[in-house]
Amino acid sequence: MKNSTVTIRDVALKAGVSVGTVSHVLNGSPRHVGASTRERVLSAAQTLQYRPNAIARSMVKRATATIGLVINELSNPLFMPVTEGVEAVLRKEGYGIVLASSNDMPSEIQAVETLRGRQVDGFIFMSLSTIYSVDHLLKLKEQGVPFVVINRSIDHPGINRILMDDYGAACRLTGHLLDQGHSNVATITGPRQLRRSAVNRYGGWLAGLRERHIEPCPDWIIGGDYTFEGGYQAVKRLLQLSHRPTALFVANESMAVGALKSLADAGVKVPHDIAVVTIGDPPFAAYTSPSLTTMALPVEEAGRVSARLLVDWLKDGPPEPAKDILLACTLKVRESCGAYLKNQT
Repeated sequence: MKNSTVTIRDVALKAGVSVGTVSHVLNGSPRHVGASTRERVLSAAQTLQYRPNAIARSMVKRATATIGLVINELSNPLFMPVTEGVEAVLRKEGYGIVLASSNDMPSEIQAVETLRGRQVDGFIFMSLSTIYSVDHLLKLKEQGVPFVVINRSIDHPGINRILMDDYGAACRLTGHLLDQGHSNVATITGPRQLRRSAVNRYGGWLAGLRERHIEPCPDWIIGGDYTFEGGYQAVKRLLQLSHRPTALFVANESMAVGALKSLADAGVKVPHDIAVVTIGDPPFAAYTSPSLTTMALPVEEAGRVSARLLVDWLKDGPPEPAKDILLACTLKVRESCGAYLKNQT
């Protein structure tokens, strides 16, 4: 008999038991079933190559063993490690992923509705820390839908959040520059009106300076937009100043690449004339010229932690109180900060 035509009734008939007994055995029900009966059921299911109908089972259990992973800008290099981290945990737990991309608020709301129509068991939201309305997430919370947010700008009690320590990363990177003997440290900021990460990284840069009793020079605070071109143009503005810094903290890796290109085009040597550091450590950071000193964001870890939190919720109920988990970044010292020059003296 082909397994596509085998039903639970066929298994019950071959094993000489009721359909209910087969259901209890195959679903791991705690109801007592004798060892010999259990063995007959499992042997019959194996012989007939029985495969439960996942859709029918989900309708009974109201569970599909799938998780909706909603991500902004799938082209961003940070998102692949997040997906890998999520998948590593979910696969071991028997869950699949339904991936959705949402570039703005309306598309995210639409993705949620679409995935709910597919009866996913819960959601993981990974965003670029964009500052916008979260009313649809609060609605999910009110409805008791399990979900976890990664790197999301949402200040509301009861939301399970996985956050990356942008403030601490910026503070530590600034301190690293000061440890190399710099005291004139400029910054290219991210879009602080739009991204919470940009606000936190700017705050960390300020704190890193003030911890050493250094007040920032207002002229050395150059606005950027987290793009290659933004970093390139910001450096052009910085180089027009009569009094230049000796070090530069760039708020993200894309702008840092643009900054390196702009400095090279202007004949400014990195790190001999100006040191450069940034936050974000995609693979290309090790292959720029010079290679970039970075704070690596814990993106894969964020994926693993969020998936673990969601699976535990589905198994044991929502965490009380809600989790607010802050993940540390990792310093990657390469050529652009000039640390190797200090070691040569």
